[in-house]
Amino acid sequence: MAEMTPEQQKAMAIAAARLRLSRTQQTQQPSAIDPVAKPPPQTGEELRARVYADLAAKREAAQRPPAVDRYGLPADDALSVARTGVGGLIEGIPIIGPPIRYGTEKAAAATVAAFSDETYDQVMDRMNEATRAEKAANPIVDKGAQIAGAVAGTVPMVMAAPAAFGAGGGSLLVRSGISAGTGAAIGGADAAVRHDGDPTAIKDGATWGGLFGLVGPAAGKAIGAGARSLVDALRARTAAKVAGMDPQAFGYFRRAVTDDGLDAVTLPQRLDQMGSRAIPADLGPNLQKQAGALAATPGPAQTTIRTTLADRAAGANARIGQVIDETTGPNVVPSEVRAGIEANQGTFSPLYREVFRGARPYDMTPIAEAMEVDISRLRGPAQARLRQVRDMLNVANSNVLSSDPGVMFQTRQAIDGLLKTEIDPKAIATLVEARQMLDDGLTRAVPRIKELDAGFSELARQDEALTRGQQVLDSGRTAPRPSELAAEVEQGAQPQGMQIGPSAVPLRLSQGARAEIDRIVGTNSNDIAAMNKLIKGEGDWNRARLSTLFGPEKADRLFRVLENERIWADTTNTVTRNSETAARLAAQNELGGGAGGNFGVKEAFKAGGFLGAARSAAVDKVDDIVRALVSSETGNATRESLARALIGEQREKLVEGLIRAQGMGTTPALVDPVVKALLLNAGTARTR
Repeated sequence: MAEMTPEQQKAMAIAAARLRLSRTQQTQQPSAIDPVAKPPPQTGEELRARVYADLAAKREAAQRPPAVDRYGLPADDALSVARTGVGGLIEGIPIIGPPIRYGTEKAAAATVAAFSDETYDQVMDRMNEATRAEKAANPIVDKGAQIAGAVAGTVPMVMAAPAAFGAGGGSLLVRSGISAGTGAAIGGADAAVRHDGDPTAIKDGATWGGLFGLVGPAAGKAIGAGARSLVDALRARTAAKVAGMDPQAFGYFRRAVTDDGLDAVTLPQRLDQMGSRAIPADLGPNLQKQAGALAATPGPAQTTIRTTLADRAAGANARIGQVIDETTGPNVVPSEVRAGIEANQGTFSPLYREVFRGARPYDMTPIAEAMEVDISRLRGPAQARLRQVRDMLNVANSNVLSSDPGVMFQTRQAIDGLLKTEIDPKAIATLVEARQMLDDGLTRAVPRIKELDAGFSELARQDEALTRGQQVLDSGRTAPRPSELAAEVEQGAQPQGMQIGPSAVPLRLSQGARAEIDRIVGTNSNDIAAMNKLIKGEGDWNRARLSTLFGPEKADRLFRVLENERIWADTTNTVTRNSETAARLAAQNELGGGAGGNFGVKEAFKAGGFLGAARSAAVDKVDDIVRALVSSETGNATRESLARALIGEQREKLVEGLIRAQGMGTTPALVDPVVKALLLNAGTARTR
């Protein structure tokens, strides 16, 4: 007998089912499945003829109105497959699947019986026979649907209570034990439902469920790792394409970004904060180490890295000078400002002579007597200074007290000179008191002198403020505290004596500070780090002082630019200095003079650059990548692609690529629950 095709085998199964159904209905009306009752075939040849006849009948039936199924609905092979699939999906749900399916069929049988001449049992028998026939005709669909139903019914349980299925905390052994217990419980309960409480079936179900549950956590971990690798590979390739990078280079770049604590959000934020000249290589030790490795490897990547860093470093002083001018004003030379102040003071000399012309004699006896009393009781530098002042009040080359107001004026000027050099506190207090007496006498003797004193004094205060401003960035005792400088600025702005309008003292303070900043920049133009330290200082005092003189916004901008330039200079020094050392070590190894065959970048990189063990630990994590970058096996295209990423070319594409790569290294959410569901139901399926 010739071998039958799958279609013929399926047709024979349907025909056999129909024949069995016809035997049970010999005393009834023709069934909806086979309206015309036929005697059962007696031989194989008759059966084969019957099968071919049925196939021909189906072709003819395509031209006639459709028949109806056991529910009175149109029936054909597509609906048979669909019914098998839906039924298997429901029946496959562990424990509750069979009651749901059989309950639905019982309700349908009751409905059909109520509107037909058949009894409930007859309808139920007919439906059961038809179900068995459809399962036999569609075994693959039935099996697949039951598996899908089992997984779909178990996954929600695994996700709702992961700890119960071995997905919680603890060791693999503990989780496997928990999963085995859960699997045994589900397997036993499912077998009890499907086999009407048969003890043997329950035991087998619990045994198989426990065994498959035992291996669930380990299998989930292994399969999850595989799924993660596959998903990561696909995601990495897509992300690299979006970033416009070589896939291997993008993998290196993403690894360094992650190890430096950055992601698709923080990387562009940090670059924006550091200014338009910032590059990714500035943002962390891992990125810097990759740049250093490329800078040490001959080829296009080396040129790209070194050229970018050299061009940026060449413009550092110009950028710093520009921001200093924009935040603190144009530079001034203190000696030139002071010369201008002195020249203005010189214009007062003829004015003073004018007010003394025609001045009346003034009796200075009370002032002289008060000084003599103080001289008799004072000792030391204070006594010597006051005796010196008292002698100045006499007529020249005599012991006769003068009555000329001009003598009082010249004596007051001399006291001002003594105060500039005097360091003894008592002597200073004595000189100030003597000057005040002379000033009061001059006010009475020459009333107009106070107007001139106000203008001359304002210029003298400006000269002192210019000197004081050059001390605001000092770290010694002469430097004012932030609160003291704020008080000096506030007080200096107030007019003194008969002066009209605000004082220029705050302006001179800021000019002095501006001049000091220029001095620091000029003497440290080749050392950005030293310049940064001198201007910014160790604490917050310099920021507060400059905020007082120039405003908080300008001070913050100046400090931010200085910090950025320091980071950029550090990147250049770290990459180029350590890459030179690395290149020498590589050459030594190639010529046989090195300590070993491995590329010694780690030791070279740790020798300089950032300080601290934290950087050292971060550097250790990417040694393999650095060795790969400098090896001949890594192509120039990969190195060049990474170099362009490290200098920030096509920054927007880089960020988009990092966004696409988010989630790499994590197992897809449904992998573990699906694996556990498949394993648990593989056990329960053994007893079905």
